[in-house]
Amino acid sequence: MIRIENVSASETLFNYQLGFDSPYFVTDYNNWEKSFAMDVDGEGRTLFRKLEVKAAYDGAELIGFIQYGNTAFGFDERGEISSDVTYCVIRNLFFDKGREDAGKLLLAEAINYFKTTDGIYAYFHYFGMSCFGRHGKLYEKNNHIEELLRESGFEIEHENVYYSSLIDELNESEVEIKQCDLTNGNQQYMDFRISDESVGGCEIHYVNNKSAYLRWIYINDNITGKGIGTKCMDALKSLLYKNGFTRFDTDTAISNEAACHFYEKNGFVREGITRSFKKK
Repeated sequence: MIRIENVSASETLFNYQLGFDSPYFVTDYNNWEKSFAMDVDGEGRTLFRKLEVKAAYDGAELIGFIQYGNTAFGFDERGEISSDVTYCVIRNLFFDKGREDAGKLLLAEAINYFKTTDGIYAYFHYFGMSCFGRHGKLYEKNNHIEELLRESGFEIEHENVYYSSLIDELNESEVEIKQCDLTNGNQQYMDFRISDESVGGCEIHYVNNKSAYLRWIYINDNITGKGIGTKCMDALKSLLYKNGFTRFDTDTAISNEAACHFYEKNGFVREGITRSFKKK
């Protein structure tokens, strides 16, 4: 018989989660524990008011767990952060293949907690764990989890392509990079400059001392199509390489063909599709 229990962060949960296939599951226990129990966004704001964690056991065997809660803030109609807006978010849901019975029980725990049958997000990108660059979407190879969500009334809200690149060389570039101060959430904005004029910018999340995550990058509209983007990426990778980084990840909407082409042209390898969901 399946048993559902309240649990907290532990090496058992850590090893269980990282046993699932996902390109961004690269971290150590200390970073995972800090992210799992208490997390912040890029500016150091606490992400959740409270997080609940339930685990499913068959006898003594862990066969799944779920983590969920109400966010500490959300985004208003203008897209600005507001503490008056909150979301019901299932942050993590993992269970063994063939144990959909456990998955259903865990999902029911979250739905009962939120006291609503709709407006529930699952794998909300912004509210992911910082040890994974806050990438919160579900990787496509965990399709048994997606199937349960769909059967339970969740629909795909957004799809992204996940990319990864090794950093193993210096590249010459005329682009200079002006680095802004590191935020409390371990992110940094950078300004790309040529001949002392700004040509674009980006924001980096430092996952650990070897891995960085590109949250976004842009090149000024009036100079696109001239190879400036590649020069900026070369300069960015060289800066990371000089600082000891060996891995550089990012993602973009699957519908953004221009961005997909840009990343693939600049040495990023497509790792697969990740998805967020919403129960409407």
